Amino acid sequence: MNYYQIVNPGTKDWITHEDNQIAHIAQYGNDIWVTENTAWAARVGATELTKEQAQNVCNAEVTEARVLWETCRTDNPDNQDICGPEPQYYELP
Repeated sequence: MNYYQIVNPGTKDWITHEDNQIAHIAQYGNDIWVTENTAWAARVGATELTKEQAQNVCNAEVTEARVLWETCRTDNPDNQDICGPEPQYYELP
C-alpha cells in the first residue's frame, strides 16, 4: 500500500472509475488516501507519505475531533446526544 496526502478539490473526474479500476483509492480522514495507483497520485499531485506519517495525520485529526466532542459533552450535560458518537482512533491498512 502507498499512502498519500492531498486535499480533495471536489472536481469532477478527480478520481475516475478507471482510476479505481486500476487500484482502489480509499480516503482516510480528510486528506489521507491509500492506494497502489501511483499514476493517479502523480496525476493529482499527491504527496507520498510513509504509513507512520499518514497514521500521525489521521491520529491528529481524531484527537482534534475528540477535543471538540468532549467540549460539546461538557457544554451540553443535559443533551449529550447532540454531540454525536465519540470519535475513535483507527489503524490504517
